[in-house]
Amino acid sequence: MKKGWLFFFKTYNIDMSYFKIVDGTSLLKRAPSASFMAILINCFLINTALASQATDTSPSSFECKVQPYYKYRKDGKPGREISLIFKGSKLYGSATIKVECNSITEETAVNNTAGVDTLSVLLPNGAGVDKMCQARISILTLTNQLYQSVIVPAKRQWTVYIYPHSHVDIGYTETQEFVQKLHIRNIDVALEIAKKTQNYPEGSRFVWNPEASWVTEGYLKTATPDKRKAFIEAVKKGWICLDGSFANTNTSACSDEELLRLFHTSNELQAITGVPIKTMVQMDVPGAAWGITQAAFQNGIKGFFSFPNHVARIGTVRQTWEHKPFYWISPDGKSKILFYQAYPYGYGYNLKGSKLDLAEIQGRVPGSDRSTTKDPTANFIDPFIFNETAKLEAAQSPYNIYVMTWSLADNTLIDADLPDAVRLWNEKYAYPQIIIAGAQRILNDFESRYSTIVPQIKGDYTECWTDGLGSDARRVGMDRHATENIVQMETAWSMLNYKKPSPRAEIDDSWRNCLLGAEHTWGYFDPAAPKAKQIEETKASYFENALKTSTDLLKETFKPIQKPESNKIAVFNTLSWTRDGLVTLTKDQSKIGDRVINEQGEEMLSQRLSTGELVFLAKQIPAFSSAMYTVEEGAPASKAGCIINYNVISNGMVSVEIDPQTGNIASLRNLKTNQEYVDKKSSYGLNSYRYLLGADTSERALSPYNIVLKVKEKGPLVASILVESNAQGCNWLTREIKVVHGQPWIDLTNSFDKISTRVKEGIHFGFAFNVLDGTTHMDIPWGVMIPEFDQLPGGNRNWLAFQHWVDISNSNTGVTWTAIECPLIEFGDLTANMLGDALNSKWLKTIPKTQTIFSWALNNHWFTNFPLQQGGVLNLHYGIFPHGAYDAAAANRFGLEENRPLIAVEVEKKPDTKSWVNIDNPRIFVTMLKQSDDGKGMILRLRSVSDKAESVRLQWTNGAPKRLYECLANEKPGSETKNDRTILPFGTISYYFEM
Repeated sequence: MKKGWLFFFKTYNIDMSYFKIVDGTSLLKRAPSASFMAILINCFLINTALASQATDTSPSSFECKVQPYYKYRKDGKPGREISLIFKGSKLYGSATIKVECNSITEETAVNNTAGVDTLSVLLPNGAGVDKMCQARISILTLTNQLYQSVIVPAKRQWTVYIYPHSHVDIGYTETQEFVQKLHIRNIDVALEIAKKTQNYPEGSRFVWNPEASWVTEGYLKTATPDKRKAFIEAVKKGWICLDGSFANTNTSACSDEELLRLFHTSNELQAITGVPIKTMVQMDVPGAAWGITQAAFQNGIKGFFSFPNHVARIGTVRQTWEHKPFYWISPDGKSKILFYQAYPYGYGYNLKGSKLDLAEIQGRVPGSDRSTTKDPTANFIDPFIFNETAKLEAAQSPYNIYVMTWSLADNTLIDADLPDAVRLWNEKYAYPQIIIAGAQRILNDFESRYSTIVPQIKGDYTECWTDGLGSDARRVGMDRHATENIVQMETAWSMLNYKKPSPRAEIDDSWRNCLLGAEHTWGYFDPAAPKAKQIEETKASYFENALKTSTDLLKETFKPIQKPESNKIAVFNTLSWTRDGLVTLTKDQSKIGDRVINEQGEEMLSQRLSTGELVFLAKQIPAFSSAMYTVEEGAPASKAGCIINYNVISNGMVSVEIDPQTGNIASLRNLKTNQEYVDKKSSYGLNSYRYLLGADTSERALSPYNIVLKVKEKGPLVASILVESNAQGCNWLTREIKVVHGQPWIDLTNSFDKISTRVKEGIHFGFAFNVLDGTTHMDIPWGVMIPEFDQLPGGNRNWLAFQHWVDISNSNTGVTWTAIECPLIEFGDLTANMLGDALNSKWLKTIPKTQTIFSWALNNHWFTNFPLQQGGVLNLHYGIFPHGAYDAAAANRFGLEENRPLIAVEVEKKPDTKSWVNIDNPRIFVTMLKQSDDGKGMILRLRSVSDKAESVRLQWTNGAPKRLYECLANEKPGSETKNDRTILPFGTISYYFEM
């Protein structure tokens, strides 16, 4: 009987679904009866009616929409989705969908009694991944057959790495103290979420990236023993992922050793956790100094991930390098790190954070410690990720990995929705597949797939945000002095107190203040708000404390040998070559008299200055050593020296002429060769003041007026002319031009009383040199670069930052120039006139070859993050050294001698100094000589300024060490090594030795 009914159903195409289970028994299994027959007839009629409806209103056609994602097929494999959009009517009832693609045919039966507007089909595994394909789709219904053919463009199977973090912007959204507490609390919250999601599917398990070691340093300082233990375990499990850099930093403004110190805290964290840290992450800041490659490599860093600002003052960095990774080769030509500039970090805010209560997500609402919403999938990464990967495929990017961050805004709570958003996404889509990760996992995956095809590139990725340094010029100068003080202090301690533990905690604190000064956040997001002043004062305190602590450390270093009011003066040279130098004694140090006698009983050329100080010229002070001088009663012997003739001063080697109309240096001549170093065709001369309003061009720059020339120092040792004037933007301006008898350089001191104003402005000092077709070399952290030639595309060319010196030379002659307090320079013209977000500004694509440079002293061009105004007295120091053909060693020595002067100390007797080592190659110098952090040995670090490989021999002046090891910046002894080494071009070598 049952077979008869089935035959009946099939004969008349009756839909079996109408025969549901009734009281646990199928209608088909019941005995036939009158009532059952009635039901059967009614069902037949209904089915006939539906078939008739389908016949009358079936779709006339359908459209195929190829989707940019893959979903999971029934066999668990990924298949490209095609949406079928019906035209004319819904699709009702039973249908068979047949898909032909890549020589594979698959059929799917569907049945939709209520009718559907769209259906989706998945292509066979592998179809449309590497190349386009054709999909032929047919739909067979009871009454109709529809056909459609569609070309399926290739769509890769993307892996999307999301780097969860809260952008560390120290002071941008709240006070620095508030921001630190928020980030510290985020770690506790992160541990909770990571534990809760530890059994989630792979990819959706939560991990947290504190972003900067400043955060984790603060956490461990305040953590209880139990929290500290839990943190270490979380790092080992991979729940907390640590990166190397102390903070997001203006790297171009750092010194050699300051760049190395960026990783000091992360090295300590590695020792605490036992987990290597091989990545660094930089948020917000567009670009990075070339020397960061060397500093990172020396600290074991293998990968650098950059997530710059979205739009503000970023030049062309996004167009040039976004998702175009490369192995960044350091100046030494060998050391390298993977550099990956991903999508800007702020997109989490655009997608989600902007739709939430900003006060709540930035932690200003009491009781809230994380952000959660009812629907984790709302405001997530679709359609963003589909659009972005499509752009990369259109650009033929060879990589199938997409890297992005997830932060709701600057300094925010954790988005606790993220693990569920990712879990639900990955359940819905096979690709793009999302993985929550730290930088190390991203680096590992990327290199395992693509290391053989990633290009290698050399050059400086010149930063765009260094212009903000000019918003507080006084304190930038403090920072530059402080970094030099610390290096001199460490060296002097090694010379005098090497048997005594160095004050490591105080040294670390001084460096920490320097790094907080270099950190990219200088103020409140709204610099006009009342809160901005408090935040700016805290930022200023970092610079002030760096200078104070470094100065105090220097005093502490010499305290054991110092005898106040003694007339015996020990002059210390902390550099690695024998040098001369002008020594300045205070009134108290020199109150006995004006005569200075050296150890051999010879009277030195000396002079009492108009300030009451006594100066004398110290000669041939050995490397890492000192020489003794005695101040005696009486006037110095009369000797020939500097000559002053109204507006001209000379010292026997150079002659300087001041233009009485402008106050600029109109002539700088070498008296031996008669070479003129001032470009007479230029209106700038040397040391010309220019005040630029807003975005004005150089033609509208304002010059000083009411020029008055006065003789300040009359010689014989030191002669100087003081140029007094009025100047726009200042209450007064003075420029002192100074020469020292028998020395081939000149010193300049530009002082002005800045009027504090919020009117957009900039102050520049111009130097137009006459060096025909001269090439510029710049000292940068851990390298020497030629502007333009050594700059990456997309790097800033409107202004650059240098470290100790800039040299302009041809094959016969040249000049070396330095600015002690001011790191920013422009080439050829006043090109640093960008205001606001600079979206419509003229970013230079190239730097022309020029012999005119400008010291960009200060500005207030930013609209956020930096102070709107600055005022008060500033003293800026410059040096110019005319010379013959380019000599990197001579240029470097001049720059360092200007930045690290000889140190005079009153003593009772000649101090016992340990000079340690001599370097036999002038192109190699010592960047650091110090006690090791562990107190068990010494650290010697060398740097080359040569563009060729150089041999170097260590000549130990006090006996060879017991053991000599190679080491990296982490100071862990490596393999034993020899005194004779070859150092790479612009390379560095660090030694750990035991005496």
